[in-house]
Amino acid sequence: MHGALEEDRLYVATDILILTVRDGRLCLLLSRRVDPPYAGRWALPGTFIGLDESAETAAKRLLAEMLPIQRAFLEQLFTFTDVNRDPRGRVISVAYLVVVPWERLKELMAEKDARFRCCQIAMDGNGLSLTDDWGGALIPGDLAFDHGRIIETGILRLRGKIDYTDIGFRFLNDPRAFSLGELQTVFEAVLGEPLDSSNFRRAIMSRYEKTGRLTQTDQAGRRGRGRPAALYRFNL
Repeated sequence: MHGALEEDRLYVATDILILTVRDGRLCLLLSRRVDPPYAGRWALPGTFIGLDESAETAAKRLLAEMLPIQRAFLEQLFTFTDVNRDPRGRVISVAYLVVVPWERLKELMAEKDARFRCCQIAMDGNGLSLTDDWGGALIPGDLAFDHGRIIETGILRLRGKIDYTDIGFRFLNDPRAFSLGELQTVFEAVLGEPLDSSNFRRAIMSRYEKTGRLTQTDQAGRRGRGRPAALYRFNL
């Protein structure tokens, strides 16, 4: 983003939260800022919106420049308008949630040799914390701008939506062949708490099987012991 901004001018930016579930944990991609302000700090990927762009177009452009993700789930989160959110000048940000399955994200990051920090997210009564693969921890105040607040808003929105929309299925590595156990792992990662397997299965089948969006395949998944798990297909 711009290093210097003109006075008495309003700028509009977009910031994106790229979320995935890896090894049963909800994770977020951060990038390290090179230029001031906040040089060296971790931040959400962001860009200014061009005069000929919508906010969504700019968010998709930014995502394509970072990682060529096809058909990624992208949804507008909130518009952040605090007057002093950017020390350079008056900048408002239209934030977006982006959901990418881990296997696809891992592959793309390797192809692009992208320099991101993949952080595990925890948010409870003590607030938000982010932990990377080396045990490094971040709190909202460690991040650039108001990005801690944006992340907290995004997690709350995601947790609120997972029970009544199909956003949880967007985290699956293969929505054409998955077990209900894999889906439950996604829900638990997003909600940050364990779920009762019987109640979860009953709720999912009741909500989606009757509509025809969730169907059992003739395949079976692997298990360490016992009968192989039935695999399902979800029509996104």
